[in-house]
Amino acid sequence: MYDLIGDIHGHAAELRQLLEQLDYIPDAAGVYRHAGGRQVIFVGDFIDRGPAIRETLQLVRGMVDGGAALAVMGNHEYNALAFWTFDPTGGHLRPHKPVHIIQHLETIKEFRSKELFAEWQDYLAWFYTLPLFLELPGLRVVHACWDARYIARLRAWLPDDRLTPEFLLRASRKGSAEMDAVEITLKGHETDLPGDHHFFDKDGHRRTKMRTAWWRDPAAATYNDYFLEPIEALAGQPVDVAALPNASYYQDETPVFFGHYWLKGEPRLLTPHSVCLDYSVARGGELVGYRWHGEQTLTPTGLVRVVNGH
Repeated sequence: MYDLIGDIHGHAAELRQLLEQLDYIPDAAGVYRHAGGRQVIFVGDFIDRGPAIRETLQLVRGMVDGGAALAVMGNHEYNALAFWTFDPTGGHLRPHKPVHIIQHLETIKEFRSKELFAEWQDYLAWFYTLPLFLELPGLRVVHACWDARYIARLRAWLPDDRLTPEFLLRASRKGSAEMDAVEITLKGHETDLPGDHHFFDKDGHRRTKMRTAWWRDPAAATYNDYFLEPIEALAGQPVDVAALPNASYYQDETPVFFGHYWLKGEPRLLTPHSVCLDYSVARGGELVGYRWHGEQTLTPTGLVRVVNGH
């Protein structure tokens, strides 16, 4: 069975603490293992933001390579590959704009020496080994959004569910089907805000598109339920489903685990079959996990958080 762990973002101390709470103990090589044979599944976003990115990568990769864990790619690992990959037409696949540099800055700083930069390049190569999603007996894992249509497209393009340099190039072209599939899977669905409404994201950028709760039926929701940032003027209004470009939502009974959304407050289930494990550890929140025993209907008692953490 599996213990699923949310976005770490360089918070290695909290990761060690959560692993120990889940009864994982480092072996002689420093790889955390469970005496009962359980495995961790990491939902991505190991890098950026936090104070111990290199240590986090050492811990996560050590467990994955040592058979003690599985992991999927997060959007920050994907962004890093694009940031460091040259575009044949000039520049990089992820342009080195100030906003992109700032998001990646803590990682850049940690690996800035010549010796450590060689190590960083090895981690970039390792990111290619991470699948974009996992479908295992009884559960699914993805960084941001399990939309069966885009999962099917990625499976058709990528037989082992992993990026290739050639696919990364195609997925970096605006308007491409490959970009749509990767963006939705690793970053989630977005929709235009109605009228002239906007909000400022966690980094202070003005946004007119909003991430949406793809696990929730919009026809039975208010904007407060369906949008992942509060828009006070819309909060109590029913969602205008006709105005949505994509009103589908997750209705399967296979549990799906994901991160990405910087949730706040008390960790909770989103539905009986979906749970987000990202509770903003890099913004003063908590590192959260779920101890899964094979149940189809998830339970709040499965949620685990770092005790005495932030």
